[in-house]
Amino acid sequence: AEDIIRTLPSSHKKLPRVDFFLPEILKNAIFVGHLVTDLDSVAGAIGAAALYGGTAALASEVNSETAFALDYWKMKAPQPIEELLKETPKADICLVDHQQTSQMNPSINVDNVVGVIDHHALQSKTIVTDKPIYIDIR
Repeated sequence: AEDIIRTLPSSHKKLPRVDFFLPEILKNAIFVGHLVTDLDSVAGAIGAAALYGGTAALASEVNSETAFALDYWKMKAPQPIEELLKETPKADICLVDHQQTSQMNPSINVDNVVGVIDHHALQSKTIVTDKPIYIDIR
């Protein structure tokens, strides 16, 4: 990237802001991990919510490892997804750390899923939507 920047005119040498590239569809979404609420599921939801401008949620109670990490970093656990959906039943949802319906909290309506951010290979029971959604699987 630095080689490319050196070739630009001086008025264009500033690196672009990262938020310029963020998908608008995820803004204000609820980011929620899978039902086996482990550390990467919760941390991923918290990080994605911060990056994309949304709200992190828990799919189930945190395990002891996750509770320790949250306590160590002096962070409050996100609210359970059920509580957030009581307030806003049709909220946009982004699944984090999973894409299978079998790993989704049952309170999530697939029609409200607007994104998937995952690091697992696509597997059976991957969600199917009637509309295009944002997908980032690496």
